[in-house]
Amino acid sequence: MRTVGKTWVITAAVVLTAACTSPPPPKEPVVSTDPAPVAEEFPEVGEIVEASWVEERMGVSEGRIEAPGPTDLRLSAVVKLRPEAVSKVMTGKNCHAGAPVAPEPLKALLPTGVAWLSCELPMTTKSRTAFVSAGSEKAFLTYTTM
Repeated sequence: MRTVGKTWVITAAVVLTAACTSPPPPKEPVVSTDPAPVAEEFPEVGEIVEASWVEERMGVSEGRIEAPGPTDLRLSAVVKLRPEAVSKVMTGKNCHAGAPVAPEPLKALLPTGVAWLSCELPMTTKSRTAFVSAGSEKAFLTYTTM
């Protein structure tokens, strides 16, 4: 009877440990191109013609077991908008000079030599920012869960 009890406890410990650990995140985030998830998170920018985006888990320590529970996420997207969308984003928003900091897989997609404006978008359960430039249809959209 005693051996069965010990075996059960060891089995339960292994199962619980396996259930509470998650696989390590990939070294490079995977780039997605479906504009629908980005459009859903940023309805105020209008139609998104094209999108390249990544979602990253924040605060992940390499080599450490994570505690179960919610994880903060950051979505970063380089998008192509309709020409009228950039002025719409800038209207009535708190915009100031500021360039986006893109994750490595998206850096090459950002236009160079443009004067970026960082525009704070209304908060949802996420802190959201749109980086736009007058005269450019490209924008950089980002959110961080809170």
